[in-house]
Amino acid sequence: MDSPFYGGSWPIKWAIRVGLALSGSLALAQENAGAVAPTLKYHSVFSQYQGFSEQPLAPWREANDTVESIGGWQVYAREAQQPDPADKPNATPGNMGTPSDHGSTP
Repeated sequence: MDSPFYGGSWPIKWAIRVGLALSGSLALAQENAGAVAPTLKYHSVFSQYQGFSEQPLAPWREANDTVESIGGWQVYAREAQQPDPADKPNATPGNMGTPSDHGSTP
């Protein structure tokens, strides 16, 4: 019984397939040799980064009184259920191909 990896004509068939694939991409590269590459625009994901900053300490009684005056923990729960406001006003399906959108669907 011939193993598909040892012996037989497997290496030759593989070499032919790889050669055909490379020749097609070489022809395509030569066809597009005169084409001008599009201008790439780089936008760092760290451009709007805000580092950690300490919040001022408040006495715990004052913090509890503030939470009670605005309606208690239920207000925070309702706030968490609200959709986030759009961070980017120009976030449309047409411009989702930027490098920072890894994993996004078109």
